[in-house]
Amino acid sequence: MRQKKKDMRSVFNELKLMQEDGNLYEEDNQMPLTALFDRYSVYVIILGPDGESLVKSNSDPEVLSQQLSFSMYSKDDSVKILQTTDEYQIFTCKFPGADDRYLVFRGCLPDGSIVFMRTSYAGISRTLHITNRFFLFMVVVALGISTVISHYVIKSFSKPLYGIIDITKRISNFDFQARYYPQRVYNELDDLGEHINEMSTTLKRAIEQLRDANESLKHDLEVREETENMRKEFVSNVSHELKTPIALIQGYAEGLQEGIMEDENSRQIYLDIIIDEANKMNRLVREMLILNQLEAGQMNIDYVDFNLTEMIDSVVDSNKINFEAQNITYSFINKEECYVHADEFLVEQVITNFISNAIHYVLNENVINVKYEFVKKGKVRISVFNSGNNISKKDIKHIWEKFYKADKARSREYGGSGIGLSVVKATMDLLHEKYGVDNLENGVEFWFELSLAKDIKTTKNS
Repeated sequence: MRQKKKDMRSVFNELKLMQEDGNLYEEDNQMPLTALFDRYSVYVIILGPDGESLVKSNSDPEVLSQQLSFSMYSKDDSVKILQTTDEYQIFTCKFPGADDRYLVFRGCLPDGSIVFMRTSYAGISRTLHITNRFFLFMVVVALGISTVISHYVIKSFSKPLYGIIDITKRISNFDFQARYYPQRVYNELDDLGEHINEMSTTLKRAIEQLRDANESLKHDLEVREETENMRKEFVSNVSHELKTPIALIQGYAEGLQEGIMEDENSRQIYLDIIIDEANKMNRLVREMLILNQLEAGQMNIDYVDFNLTEMIDSVVDSNKINFEAQNITYSFINKEECYVHADEFLVEQVITNFISNAIHYVLNENVINVKYEFVKKGKVRISVFNSGNNISKKDIKHIWEKFYKADKARSREYGGSGIGLSVVKATMDLLHEKYGVDNLENGVEFWFELSLAKDIKTTKNS
């Protein structure tokens, strides 16, 4: 009843505000007013001073007018005043022809219009019935919660003990994450749990130290085994590479010593062969030293900005004799200046190795092309193409390995050691740049990328 009276006062205040704003009686406000009346579950009618119906809810306005007249002029004993002010009056009443009692609000707006509101006692009784059912439901829920709480209270006495038993089982299975947490009220079980935590921490530390020692020992053994395998492989490869030139040098030197060749031209041939094999051995040792420095990280990197075009021109010019000796058609496509930021010595070694490799394996049309192109922002790709046979799939993934030779007969023919491309790989890994090889329709193209110099203006190749 108190809430219903409050609702009626709220509706009256809303109507008074709208009347003061001058828009209470406008047709556009019919929908908002209906929504207001429905929200508070009241039936409303507003009559002007002349008795004209100005605002009405969805209920029959004639019935509401009659009930208003009855409440104003009847002296019926069923009327019971609940609240009276200067603006309104709230009372209960039973209207003629109705079986139910009503809660009635009758007030006067500032413009003299009369506001009449009513709501049925049946709705209030229905609310009361729902409330009683809710309270009954809450009693049942409270009993259920009480049962759960009782079970929890009983369980709380035994939970610490079961917890300690579970922790000891987990520790026995090397699960040292299990911890005992004291209760709110400290007792002897908490003291036992704290000691179990200390024991678990000590065991975990001891086992971790033992595991670390085992891992370190295992790693040392693996490194030692890997080093030994590398040493054996290195000795085997070096021995294999040096065996042939040493045997040739020894054989031709003994031939000269015994005077097998009597004429000067024959002796000169023997000497040329000896010198050539010695040069091959010298080149092998030099490449091995460079590769060893690169792989061990002992090569100092000196990043500078330099003219890539001039470097490629220089390497190509130094190989002109080899090009002409083998009737190779060569070209350096780009002639516009391109500046890069890298180690000048290491980049020159890479270009030299690629061109040398192209000379040794060129076939068919005998064509070698060197070019560069801008592949993405800040990067330039340098490529060396030679016409010839494609590299097989089984060989292409091994060509960067030390001492690997896809065509052993041809490598021996020109004195290849199988280290040149390994030097390229180690160099590009050290510079953190990309490199690779592609089989083309009429040959093979080796390539690598470099970073462009930032402070020097470069122009793209045509």
